[in-house]
Amino acid sequence: LAENSNRIGAYVSERYGLRAAFHPHAQTNIEREDQIERYLAMTDPELVSMCLDTGHHAYCGGDPVAFMRTHHDRIPYLHIKSVDQGIRAEVAAEGIPFAEAVKMGAFTEPKAGVIDFVAFRQVLEDIGFEGIGIVEQDLYPTAFDRPYPIAVSTRRYLSDIGMA
Repeated sequence: LAENSNRIGAYVSERYGLRAAFHPHAQTNIEREDQIERYLAMTDPELVSMCLDTGHHAYCGGDPVAFMRTHHDRIPYLHIKSVDQGIRAEVAAEGIPFAEAVKMGAFTEPKAGVIDFVAFRQVLEDIGFEGIGIVEQDLYPTAFDRPYPIAVSTRRYLSDIGMA
């Protein structure tokens, strides 16, 4: 994977002037902090960056605040979301697959989850983050009218803490 990532990174850099970004994801071969750090060590930082998905990182037992502080030079792209720690604990204890965990509501609005977004915002300020961030919440399946109120509430919360 690392070798192919470096090849892809070289290709998109040479052909399009872009930098490839890898997205570690829950219930894949690279999901935990130790796996992500090994991947980063095996890939060329000039060719391969990563997307830090705060929710998936926390879901897999990581600390996205500390990880961002340590590895920010490889992270130009963020997925901002959070995890319900109670559901996550149940999922871990019972070995529930990721898709089922999502159905159970493992991912929640940032204000209701386990991640300290005030501390995360502070890290972004401290490092002068100028990358891209996408706010999302894994909700599948879900009713058609459910996402909009969540988006409004999340926007308000992120604005209130100085992150929007």
